[in-house]
Amino acid sequence: MEQYWEKADYSWTDDSIRCFNTPSQRARQLFYYVQEIGHFKAMKPYFTERQHLKSYLLKYTFGGRGKLIYEGREYTLEKGDVFFIDCMNYQHYSTISDEPWEMDWIHFYGPNADAFYGEFMKNSSNVFHAKNGRISQIIDEIMALVETRNAKAEFRISLLIHEMLNEVLIQKYDLAFEEENIPDYIIEAKKFLEDHFKEKITLQDLERVCRLNKYQLSKEFTHYIGIPPIEYLIHFRINTAKRLLRYSNKSVKEIALDVGIEDPPYFNRLFKRKTEMTPLAYRRNG
Repeated sequence: MEQYWEKADYSWTDDSIRCFNTPSQRARQLFYYVQEIGHFKAMKPYFTERQHLKSYLLKYTFGGRGKLIYEGREYTLEKGDVFFIDCMNYQHYSTISDEPWEMDWIHFYGPNADAFYGEFMKNSSNVFHAKNGRISQIIDEIMALVETRNAKAEFRISLLIHEMLNEVLIQKYDLAFEEENIPDYIIEAKKFLEDHFKEKITLQDLERVCRLNKYQLSKEFTHYIGIPPIEYLIHFRINTAKRLLRYSNKSVKEIALDVGIEDPPYFNRLFKRKTEMTPLAYRRNG
């Protein structure tokens, strides 16, 4: 493994906060955990330059302006901007405004942090503009727990980091979870898939039903539902198959036909790919 290194200028105000945390062995094995956390008002020439630190860093900008150089790109950070980076990679961030760059920040790690970061980076940008202040509120709640440590703190911190990561994904991708926010044509497409799941359905079929270009429909469906239409159809078929495997005596071949899949070997492969077990194994152990 490459050796960690860091250069920095610590030009921040006296009322800035920096908290260090040493997680327990249990926390490192089971939980998300804080390594460092704080709130800075950083003046020029504040900067940090580092590489090969096993940590993820999230910063939320309150005021002033900062600059991030990361993965060959340069970002200007203003009020409401959030950056999320893997500190194993080279990074350089600094204050560029005459007034202090004010930010909440958290260094953290955990068993599932890599997967969350991979999901975050699907659009290849490490920076987004927050829709509201919930992310900074969560960081403040975590910081309070780090400062007043008690027996339950590590459990609560892990829950809050998980909530923070969920909030980051929701706000970055502007995901909609409330039914009333979903357009009628998306609800219509979803209902069509559920009502006709036994039939062969293509994007062209949905295009005719919803009277919307299939490419636009697929994009909008993914935005509001979280997965593309055909993937939603597959999930619906698999969930229906699970119910039949558990609560009926039908053969696997019969169940495959009941969920609209005429080729039983393909059904077996698809079921295993989605559940990591064969239909018969699910019936025995599911």
